[in-house]
This record gives sequence, structure tokens and C-alpha cells, in this order.
Amino acid sequence: MNDLNPESNDSDSFWKSLQYNLNLQIGLFVLVWLGCSLFAAFLTKGIGAVAGVTDFQLLIDGLKEGLYFEHVNTLKFVSIIGHLFQYLVPVLLFSWLVYKNKAPTSLFANKKPKLINILLCILILVALFPFISYLYYWNTILLPDSLISKDTLILQKIMLEMNRPADLCLNLFLFGFVAGIGEEFFFRGVLQRLFTEWIKNIHFSAILTGFFFSFIHFQLEGFLPRFILGVLFCYLLVYTGNLWITVVIHILFNSVQVVIPYFFPEIAGSVDKVQQISPFIAGLSLFVFIVFFSIFRKYNSRFDIKYYN
Repeated sequence: MNDLNPESNDSDSFWKSLQYNLNLQIGLFVLVWLGCSLFAAFLTKGIGAVAGVTDFQLLIDGLKEGLYFEHVNTLKFVSIIGHLFQYLVPVLLFSWLVYKNKAPTSLFANKKPKLINILLCILILVALFPFISYLYYWNTILLPDSLISKDTLILQKIMLEMNRPADLCLNLFLFGFVAGIGEEFFFRGVLQRLFTEWIKNIHFSAILTGFFFSFIHFQLEGFLPRFILGVLFCYLLVYTGNLWITVVIHILFNSVQVVIPYFFPEIAGSVDKVQQISPFIAGLSLFVFIVFFSIFRKYNSRFDIKYYN
């Protein structure tokens, strides 16, 4: 019967070949991402029109000058839509097109994370945080003032100004949940897999994924610490084979950075308020991190995932 419908055979053959052709996968992923980004642009423009905002760049410029604060939540809602369609939606659509019902397995999102792994990863992140803060301080200090994205930091500070619990909940959803799950599915779920199958080296792919993870934030003053975190998240996936581990840890990490400004608004996001961590504390942080990561790696050594045959 299939011989009577050659077009159907060609179509089936093409979609089946996607699972084994890396070049086709990369091309399809780029097309899906571009399509979703274009749709997000039209969607956000429509949302803006309904909310009375016709020019988002004008809104952003006005917020920096202390104007249009009544539209801050509009900007947040638009950011949620934009982030979902730039990160999460293209990953889900691409994975379904290529792997169909095996999409959760291809994303390493088909199993529940183990509680012990979540606890170990939290300890790893807490241990590393002083060292990350140390890197952030020197990354900022050594960077020429002209390269520091002050406008972005000002906008972040405005969006992190929270006067009521509803503001906190919205920011936790935007910066914690949406950003955490979207970026993990995009970078660790798909990009790390594609890089590993292309380079055939799981360590180089972790470094490359971490680089793009940091680069896409377009903030040079935080590039190095964000790069280190990006690589770390890659290895959390490598040793557990579970994307939900990195999703949970990413959401928790981002959420802490929202909760602190809510309860301590005086220390919210300014380059001028970056505090130096002593080299001793930074070194101790790195040592404790290595200890916890070694325990984590030993516990999960048998789960070392392979992306390619």
C-alpha cells in the first residue's frame, strides 16, 4: 500500500533521517528557533498594543529616566512571553518533531530527580557561591567602565523593585521559574546534546555550552562567573543524566537573587555595590566545592551519560 503513495514514503524517510542526521537537526533547530522568535515578536507587539504600549524601546528608555512605572508589569509579562518562545517552546517543538514520543528521553527529562542529588547539588552551589562572587567582583573591576552594561543593570534594578507580595510572586515566576526551566531545556537539553554529537567530546561541549550560556546574557561584567556556572550545570547533567536536576538548581539559584532584593532592597543590583570577597574565603569556597563535587561525582559515576554512539 505504501508504494502507491511515494510522497508519503519520502516524507516518512525525511523525518526518520532527522534522528540520525546532525546537520538536518541543527538546521531544523535554527529554523524552529527563528520561527518561534518571530512569532514572539508579533505576539508581544499585540500584547503591548492592548496594554497601551506601542514602543517598548521608548518604554525601557523612559523607565531608566524614572517614567512610565505603571507599565513595569507589562514589560514583565512581555518578557515572560518572549523568554518562553525563545527558549522553551522551540525546544519542545524541535524535540517533538525529531523524536516524537521519545522527546522526554532525548531531553533527559523522562525521570524524576533523586532527592539526594538535589541536596548534593544545592550544597555544591552554596559552597561555590563565595568563589563565584569573588570572580564577579574581579570581572567587574578589571573590565573597562565603557564595557559595563549599566543600562541593563539599571533596568534590572527597576524590575526587582517589589513593594508587595504580588510583585515578588511575579518576579519569582519570571526570573526564577520561566528563566530557569527555559534556559535549561534550551542549553542543557538541546544545545549541549548537539555540541557533543558534533564535537564528539563531552568536556569540550560542556565548555562550549557554558560559553554560549554566558554570552547570550550580553553582560560582560558577569561573563566569567556565569560561564563557570554554565559549565557546572552541564556537568550536573553529565553525571546524573537528569535535566530536572539542573532545572531545579537553576530555578533555586535565580529565585534567591529575587528574594534577597525583596527583603533587602538596599543591596539590589548595582555595580557600585559589588563587595569584594577575601582571597582566603574564595579559596576555602573552591576547596569545599571540590569536596562536595567529588562526593557527588562518586555517587553518580555509573550514570555518566553518552550523547553519541
